[in-house]
Amino acid sequence: MGRNFIRHPMGIPIELDYPDMAEHETSTTQDLSASGLCCETHHPVEPGTHVEVSIDVIDPTFRARGQVVWCRRQKHHFLVGISFSDADTAYSVRMMEQICHIEDYRRRVEEKQRRRLSSEQAAMEWIHHHAAYFPCI
Repeated sequence: MGRNFIRHPMGIPIELDYPDMAEHETSTTQDLSASGLCCETHHPVEPGTHVEVSIDVIDPTFRARGQVVWCRRQKHHFLVGISFSDADTAYSVRMMEQICHIEDYRRRVEEKQRRRLSSEQAAMEWIHHHAAYFPCI
């Protein structure tokens, strides 16, 4: 039986630079969408803080500037919501979301089925199995 929704990619490595605070942090995504992303941080980040995001699961590395819109304390870390407001960046994030889904799919297939797929093979399989469930903008 097929899924009624698409699983959001989690655990994609991400680099965060906070130019206003002169800080850099390595993190992982919790969720990625057309308008922004959620990731873990080791410290609280004030809403309104500017952030430069880098995700290098593809070449060239995806880079975008965003703004922290919320920060929530978890047990041993914080979750931060980052918004991307301009249309070009939102479109790029949307493409990155699909790439992250495909990369997540490739990793899960290797882990669960012990099959190694190239990025292209994973993309073709993911499109076949999941593209219909990928929400439209």
